[in-house]
Parts: sequence; structure tokens; C-alpha cells
Amino acid sequence: MARRRCAAVLAGLFFASGALAAGSVEERLRALEPSIGRYPADIKGEAGKRAAKAQYEALKKDLDAALRAHPKDEKLLHERGYLQTMGHNFDYPGAWEGATADLTAALKINPNDVPAILALAHLWVNSRPDLAKNAEELFRAAQCNEGDKPLEEAQNGLFFALYYQGKIKEAYQQAQFLKQTWPDNPAYGQLVEMGRSVLQRKGEPLPEAPTRMALAGCGDKAH
Repeated sequence: MARRRCAAVLAGLFFASGALAAGSVEERLRALEPSIGRYPADIKGEAGKRAAKAQYEALKKDLDAALRAHPKDEKLLHERGYLQTMGHNFDYPGAWEGATADLTAALKINPNDVPAILALAHLWVNSRPDLAKNAEELFRAAQCNEGDKPLEEAQNGLFFALYYQGKIKEAYQQAQFLKQTWPDNPAYGQLVEMGRSVLQRKGEPLPEAPTRMALAGCGDKAH
């Protein structure tokens, strides 16, 4: 039932809005993550930029060829979409649009592909404040697939989706949940302080700590 609701959430959201080179696609994607797997990209000098660009373009070319032969292959769409999220991190032309198109297409084929859901959610929440609401729905859908087991990447992303929508009270509660659930991560304490600071500047009372997991089911709100 939860998975069917998850698929329905994604469906509504989207309607609103050859041989590969040596080394597996997964290995080649992982090799790029240290340099362009984050924003801003961690590229060392012009030589590093040229190397990252060459690796990116070579893998993109191979995935383009594979998808010409198998245009409805969800795994290939996911992989090329994820690659292009990394391209966006170093401002490669057309990467944002390509990533959005590929990941959306992959999720229309398999709405329960959690890594693809998260890749699209992170792309949107980190690049377009106007898409923060869409990203929130995606993070909720990713958690939906995990049931009552907290999915840290989705729970973390939800904080930023709420914060960028200006839902500071909800974001503050989400930061409290993150700190309670993963106490060894100092970044979550910093998120709590960030939310507290904004609320105090606005003269708003601090909400109580959440008493249960945010996103316990599809469509649930943080408490």
C-alpha cells in the first residue's frame, strides 16, 4: 500500500511539473564523485578541471550511445541522470536540464527507485528554491519506500527543502530529529542552531522537539 501511494505521489508530481568503455558505469561514476560529486566541485586547478571534464564527457558519450540502443532502460536513464547532476556541480552546459529529464524519465518507469528519487531531489533542492516544494515531495517519497526505518539521506534533505521554502519551524523540528537520531554527526547540531537563530531573530517561540519520526508514512508532516 505504501509503495502504491509513493508511486501516486510521484506520478502527480511529474505530470505537474551499445557497449561501454572499460570499467563499469558504477565504477566510473564513483571515480568522479570525489571531484564533482558535490557543490561546489572539488577540482584542483586547470589540470584537474580538464581531467574531470574529459572523464565526464567520455562517460556521457558512452551512456548516450547505450541509451540510443535502449531508450527505455531505466537503469541507464538513472545513471546518465546522476552523471549529469555531477555535471551541474561544475556548471557543464545543459547538465541541469539533462539530469532533470533523465531522472524524471527513469522515475516514470520505476517510481520506487530510491537512489534516482534522491538524486533528483538533491539536484532540485540545491539549485532552485522554487523547486524546494517538489524536492520535499521527493524526499518524502524516498522515505515512504523505507517505511518506519529512518533514511538519513531523505531526512537530511527534508531539512533543506523545508528551510528553503521558509518553513523555519518545521525545518527546526526536522533538525532536532536529525540530531536526536544521529547524535554523532555534529552537522545536525549546527542545523538546530541555525534554525533556532532564525526563529529567535523573528521573535517566534521555539517549537517542541518532535515526538516521532518525520515522514513515518507517505504524506505525513514533520512533528
